[in-house]
Amino acid sequence: MKKTLILLIFISILVISLYAQPEKIPFLGDKPGTFEILSRTDYSMYQKFTPAEMAANMERIKELVSIVRQDPVLADIKGFMGRARIYDISSTQKCRFGVAARVSFEFSDYLYSKGKITYNTIEPPEWTILLNKISGYWNGFNTEKCMFTIPFNKKTIAPGVDVYDNFTFVIYDPARPPYWVPVTVEEAFAVAREEAKKEKDEIAAKYLNEFLENEWAAISPANLKNQAYFGGGISRVSDSPGFEGQDNLFPPIVKVNPEYWNKNLPKSAIQFIVLTMSVDKKYMQSEYESCVKHQYYGETCNLRRFFVSYDEEDIKKLTQLIGK
Repeated sequence: MKKTLILLIFISILVISLYAQPEKIPFLGDKPGTFEILSRTDYSMYQKFTPAEMAANMERIKELVSIVRQDPVLADIKGFMGRARIYDISSTQKCRFGVAARVSFEFSDYLYSKGKITYNTIEPPEWTILLNKISGYWNGFNTEKCMFTIPFNKKTIAPGVDVYDNFTFVIYDPARPPYWVPVTVEEAFAVAREEAKKEKDEIAAKYLNEFLENEWAAISPANLKNQAYFGGGISRVSDSPGFEGQDNLFPPIVKVNPEYWNKNLPKSAIQFIVLTMSVDKKYMQSEYESCVKHQYYGETCNLRRFFVSYDEEDIKKLTQLIGK
């Protein structure tokens, strides 16, 4: 009797599972979405910007958002909720001027779960534009002195638009002095010595100074005024971009050029823009197709779709914001 009951229960479960249909995930790529600019973080009190300067800067940011939204993916939003989140960038660097901000374009895909359609609001896929922050995405050599490294590969694709390594775009005023200038070997080594003085352990400081002086002695005096490169020994300073026949191994060290900033403009003005965007659209298309193929819960991969659509011509439109 007990075995018969167990068998009947098993058969019932099997029949139910055979007839039960898995929940069908609807296609959400055509579902209309909206776009909104979210409230910004406000560090103006720490940077001594006035409410009027911050308000005027916000108007410039709205203009930027409007220009970016001319792209078809953001102009006719489907499959996601679009949002622009504004972050103030707090910094005491003396090489800075004006209100610096990060504009984060969020692509909150619609999701389907347990019979309900929602959208992702927790760390959604996002794409960032930096304003008035010349050091941008570059690796730092000495943040306090506004020194950092840059890639070797640079192209100017239009007046006021440079692209580094086919990925990082700089939008600027080409009529002004260079936005950054080379750091010499002598300058960079002086920074290394200054950093070494912060070592409080006497024994460690002794050896550190010995290593630094040995590296200094190995540099030809003829090269001290030349471009410094990030690499080598304890100092992290090299007078050559490589060694043993390997060129472009050590990236150049540069610093923000304070002469670039037009201090006659209001602090709310946008004077410099940095963003990242791959110029290899075939690769971005394959990334988008891969995302769609492996999507889950109806996710529609809209940030990747935007990366396919947004191109160099769109980026060039941002030049109209410089100086406003």
